[in-house]
Amino acid sequence: MEFRSQPLSKSSAFPRRLAISLILCALVAATVLGRVFWLSVIRGEEFASRASANLQSLQRIEAPRGNIRDRKGRPVASNRRAYALSYTRRSRSEAEVHETLRVVGELMELDLLEKKEVIMSTRPSWTQHSLARRLTQKQIIPILERLHEFPGLGVSEDFRREYQGGPALANVVGFMGKITPEETEKFSRPLYLPDAWVGRSGLERRYEDELVGKRGLRRLVRDARGAAIEDPSIVEQAHPGDDLILTVDAELQQTAHELLGETKGSVVLMNALTGDVLVLASTPSFDPMAPWKQELDGKPVSFINRASQGAYPPGSTFKLVTASAAMRGRWTPETPVFCSGAFRWPGWNRPFHCDHRSGHGTLQMEEAIQRSCNVYFYKAGHDLGGSALVAEAKSFGFGTKTGIDLPGERSGSLSSDGTPPAGGEILNFSIGQGALLATPLQVARSYATLANGGRLIRPRLVSAIDRGDGSGRRTLPVLEEPGVQLSSASRTALIHGFEAAVNEYGGTAWKAEFPKHWRMCGKTGTAENGRNGVDAWFAGFFPADAPTHVVVAHIEDADGHGGDVAAPIVREVLKKFLEPESVEAVAMSSSELMND
Repeated sequence: MEFRSQPLSKSSAFPRRLAISLILCALVAATVLGRVFWLSVIRGEEFASRASANLQSLQRIEAPRGNIRDRKGRPVASNRRAYALSYTRRSRSEAEVHETLRVVGELMELDLLEKKEVIMSTRPSWTQHSLARRLTQKQIIPILERLHEFPGLGVSEDFRREYQGGPALANVVGFMGKITPEETEKFSRPLYLPDAWVGRSGLERRYEDELVGKRGLRRLVRDARGAAIEDPSIVEQAHPGDDLILTVDAELQQTAHELLGETKGSVVLMNALTGDVLVLASTPSFDPMAPWKQELDGKPVSFINRASQGAYPPGSTFKLVTASAAMRGRWTPETPVFCSGAFRWPGWNRPFHCDHRSGHGTLQMEEAIQRSCNVYFYKAGHDLGGSALVAEAKSFGFGTKTGIDLPGERSGSLSSDGTPPAGGEILNFSIGQGALLATPLQVARSYATLANGGRLIRPRLVSAIDRGDGSGRRTLPVLEEPGVQLSSASRTALIHGFEAAVNEYGGTAWKAEFPKHWRMCGKTGTAENGRNGVDAWFAGFFPADAPTHVVVAHIEDADGHGGDVAAPIVREVLKKFLEPESVEAVAMSSSELMND
């Protein structure tokens, strides 16, 4: 047998091919290993973070709104724990989203399908969408029982506003409402989200910046199926809003509200030295827990705070201004004036009558206030002229806002065309009629100016703010401006006249039977209101020797005079304020009699 060897050229090609193959394999391996090194070492932290982010989501932590408490620390607006419902689409189909929204909406009795378009069009798909907020436990239980059936649905903690002050304080505290699409620029991120609620009226609106809390964030880590794989962690802590400390006494406010009953009226009780408002009652009112309701106890609701937003002829309560102006002119408290029962303005055919048509005879200022003699004040107005009367009215705070910390306050009016009254209109002006309009709060402020010696004090409803971040309490300053410069003799004479009007026989408020030891001073008013009716007023201050508080009651379209209608309301409010023990004793006795 013969063996033949292979040619050398063919046998040497194999090692060369093997070498090339090994080199190629080495290059591939180096490339792979290099890529792995690049991904795992060089950019490993970045990609790990991206992978983690795919499993993480941020959930907001709602911050409680600041509480509102009365002067004795009793809550009148606070927060109750509630629930919020949210939805995250992720990779779910439109049909799945539709079915979830439909079923959940039926359980909640809400139309959630209107949110589907926004949910489907929002990128990225794991964006959290708010479905409903401020849900009660009763509302959320049906969802919690079936939560596992609705992937992407989330339930979180929320807060629901409650108003312990009820309708009695509704026109002071106000209510809340959801931000409208037109307001998203005003209430913008990051403090507000499109589904946020804000103050709509009253103190809720005026102190929105202080009351609003700062929400926080928590991180949730879930697996691909949406199940939590570790406990949530706080990214940013939520901070509650600031608490408001009111000057208002909620119990006194309730008393005034009940005494006003179904009338259209208001009551103001204010510290004449500090401007602290203890009572600012207004009827009709509304239910702050359901402000959309058009009726309250079967009667139409009203969102007007008549104490600060209602402008009315002040009637004889304005005689304080006319008397003060007269003494700044040529008159003294002893200047005698004869009342025949009427006064004629030169050149006018119509006489201006006194309420006492047979006349009061000759009076000085104290008796003129006590008996509310119109002729005395007609003659004072005639002697002074319109400009002097308007100037004095301004010095007592008429014609301008008081500056109370409530939105929507009215400034009243001193004329219909911007000019001082002239001719016979001066006489109407001098007794609080004609074009003259004032709020009950302005009338209260004018009497406080007399009571405190001439300072024009600014009424206030909030005396302090407790910071929600725990940094302490901020006490708000007492604010005032120059008012009236009264001589000691003039001020004393005015006070004596107003004290006689309440406590002496023949005084216009004498029949209201204010306890004499209160040393109550005041003036009734019965003003023609332009609706073929009259409004009843009482304005006063106490005690006479060192006045500290001022009080005003006003009733629209009253069935009687100020002394018959308004003064008794003031008496009962003050009885609760000055003699709470006797009021409680009477209430207990009545209860015992009923039980017997």
